[in-house]
Amino acid sequence: MKTLLVSFMCVTAIASAAHGVSLAVSSDKLTYNVGETITLTVSGDDAGVTAYGIHGRLIYDGSLVDHGSRTQNRAGPVGVWVVGPLNAVDTNGPGSFSDAMNQSAAAGTDAANYPGVVSVVTLIAQAVGLVDVQWGTTDPNQLYFFGVTSAPGTSFTIVPEPATAALLALGLVALAALRRGGSR
Repeated sequence: MKTLLVSFMCVTAIASAAHGVSLAVSSDKLTYNVGETITLTVSGDDAGVTAYGIHGRLIYDGSLVDHGSRTQNRAGPVGVWVVGPLNAVDTNGPGSFSDAMNQSAAAGTDAANYPGVVSVVTLIAQAVGLVDVQWGTTDPNQLYFFGVTSAPGTSFTIVPEPATAALLALGLVALAALRRGGSR
């Protein structure tokens, strides 16, 4: 009985010490004006597991945003990562993408200890609308981050510049005044 109790306590201690791998993407604001730079930060924690490579592609509507820059960080103190190229394609519509990470461990090396900011992707707000950013989920560009193959995306809204919105409002007031004056 004593052996069973000690075994149970060891398993419970190991289970409570284990953490799950996590990955998230977030924008620096929820609303942007046309022409503003949008910063998407990809943060993750490998929870101590190892992998030989990580990759992930952010998918969005290219008619609303234009490409900016893409940078990725190397792993922490254990494991050496070889930083791969970060591609981007603008379809001027749905299916545009920016690679957020593309790294592999050096030959024969497990890479681990990757907490914190994984990469930063910038976009430029081009048109008014809601931008939904999701992870690519189909091969060969399916998300893979230390075993994670799906993660939540993010969304943000692009609004007209204040000057454009003011001109639009002024135009609507002028049309209303003309209509009212013309009906007499």
